[in-house]
Amino acid sequence: MQLSYQKAKPFLLEAQVDSRVLAFCLDALLLLSIIGLIEYFTISSNEAALVFKSERLLHILMGWLYFAGTESAACQGSIGKHLLGLRVVGEAGERISFRRASLRYLLKPVSIFVLLMQALTGTRVPSYSRFFHDRICKTRVLS
Repeated sequence: MQLSYQKAKPFLLEAQVDSRVLAFCLDALLLLSIIGLIEYFTISSNEAALVFKSERLLHILMGWLYFAGTESAACQGSIGKHLLGLRVVGEAGERISFRRASLRYLLKPVSIFVLLMQALTGTRVPSYSRFFHDRICKTRVLS
């Protein structure tokens, strides 16, 4: 008779909304700090323009590479998610591809808009809610 041993996978739960928002705020603080340092040490193309600078495209590209790159990497989450013990997985619990992480990043503003509208109208957000970008990309954020 042959015995085999399989390591049991820990039971993972869907991440709560407040921990996901906190992780996003930590990541935004990190990215804004880096962008601020870059802005401080470089010369802007148009000092009079506040919003429509050519550098804004670089900032969007940097955010995309940060979020999509870290969520599709082996750590399966950004630095803010990693600090809070969260990770992004596919529906079957597998690591997501860079393409799916990129789509997830592009759809994230829609989820933020929906969350803000729910907060402003007083609609109660479930504590274990899958956001719009997670539903479309077939991903989950686990704690």
